[in-house]
Amino acid sequence: MVLALVAGIVPILLVDAQPASGQAATQTQFTQPGFTDTLVTNVDAPTALAFTPDGRLLITNQQGQLRVYDDDRLLPTPALNISGRVCANSERGLLGVAVDREFAANRYVYLYYTANTGSRCVNRVSRFVLGNDNVARDERILLNNMYSGTNHNAGDVKVGKDGLIYASIGDGGRPRDARNKSVLLGKVLRVARDGSIPASNPYRGSGTARCGANGQASPGVKCQEIFASGFRNPFRMGFDPNYASTRFFVNDVGQTKWEEVNLARAGADYGWDLREGPCAKDSYTVGCGAAPAGLTNPIYSYKHSTNCSSITGGVVLPNGSWPGAVNSSYLFGDFVCGRIFKLTQTSTGFKPSTFAYNMEGGGPVALTFGPDNALYYTTYAGGGIHRISHNP
Repeated sequence: MVLALVAGIVPILLVDAQPASGQAATQTQFTQPGFTDTLVTNVDAPTALAFTPDGRLLITNQQGQLRVYDDDRLLPTPALNISGRVCANSERGLLGVAVDREFAANRYVYLYYTANTGSRCVNRVSRFVLGNDNVARDERILLNNMYSGTNHNAGDVKVGKDGLIYASIGDGGRPRDARNKSVLLGKVLRVARDGSIPASNPYRGSGTARCGANGQASPGVKCQEIFASGFRNPFRMGFDPNYASTRFFVNDVGQTKWEEVNLARAGADYGWDLREGPCAKDSYTVGCGAAPAGLTNPIYSYKHSTNCSSITGGVVLPNGSWPGAVNSSYLFGDFVCGRIFKLTQTSTGFKPSTFAYNMEGGGPVALTFGPDNALYYTTYAGGGIHRISHNP
């Protein structure tokens, strides 16, 4: 058994039940024919995935290792091992990885982790250089000293089509800070690859300040790194490769009633801790409907009464990658019920349906689409890295 990292709920014990590497995960079932789920490799407590342009799969684990899967094998030596300086208890740890859009030229990768400063644990986003020798070096800290509670750390990092770095951070167990623009908690943040503030960020000029070094500003002063606010635990983001500019979804883990998917927009406030899902906090019926002035509702939400209650990874499928019924859809997982859902945009909104179910315990935590037209995902409990492929 392992202690599972649950996105925003109490950790639970799950039994490892993984097939051997390369074997089909036969318990996974699909609502459409022609799909196969295969175990690729195992990594202890995997948290995030990203591909380099040359086809290397980067895998982070909670304890602080960056692993590389290349040439059909997991390389025995980590590309980076910062386990000695990472807080990895509860929902802390090495939580996110992203690859620069110009990786072939600059070799940049980005990591989100909970740093152990010796006196406290803080969330941090850093840039590293990943060489052809599969060693990550030359750390440059971009965002630092963001308060880390034992839960609600979120921890995703992505690179947009604009070449800018996006990071999601939870409220750290301090819900009132989610809408407080003087603090980086409960936000999606955006910086340039050197940590500078993009000119298009929503909070610039008078009454604003840089917060990337200290995690906060003076009361009443807005942090320039903020892209969007009002999140509880924005555990994973999914960027749309089909859109002309940067477009992405944010999966925010709810408290007692709702899980939600938000379409990110610069300067938007998604309402936590006043709202949860499309309603007032802690309610299925109160304050539902249009969001109050100044707040933005999720594009999709589902109730905990569905037995699914912890939204996890998300990914948008590239056009033409899979059959029309799945093509271009937004796929997202739920940790508790072990499913991947499909969210399809229609003329009347976003329509949900189930794509995969009966998945292994503790997943899917992170999802990414590979250069081989396959979907890769992690299961936390058994440490599995899986590959879903379409074989008509």
